[in-house]
Amino acid sequence: MIKARMVYLAVPLLLLSAGCRTILNIENPEYSIRDVRARPSIAIPLSASSVNVDFLIEINNPNSVGLRLDRIDFDLLVDGTRVLSGVSSQNIRIPAKGFGDVQVRTRVGYENLRLLSREVIDMVRGDRAKYELKGRVFYDTPLGKMEFPLTIYRREL
Repeated sequence: MIKARMVYLAVPLLLLSAGCRTILNIENPEYSIRDVRARPSIAIPLSASSVNVDFLIEINNPNSVGLRLDRIDFDLLVDGTRVLSGVSSQNIRIPAKGFGDVQVRTRVGYENLRLLSREVIDMVRGDRAKYELKGRVFYDTPLGKMEFPLTIYRREL
């Protein structure tokens, strides 16, 4: 008897939720890199050295509802090769039809520094590397948790 009542209550709630999703039509925001800052950390032995990299990502929310950013998981690829990964767990509110900034921090270890230095040398010579920030973005919305893909392309950083 109790199970039957729960089913009768659950079905209308599911239909209401599906209707809200259609009415709100929440889309993936647009993303762009506004700034990149590298902070070297030299150590002895040299293999313990690293570079901390901060990305400032602008989020353009085209939706009619505000979103709260829960987390970003990402990889930075240089000419298709993954050179670093990162996670940001900042709770940032992005207003409806508005913009928000999130700072994403990551560290490049010694093993990947050589790859990056080669890319920098190629840039000085005039060759341009293709950079791609790729991952997933998680939001808390009026409809609950939602996940969207993150892809930002740049010819150079």
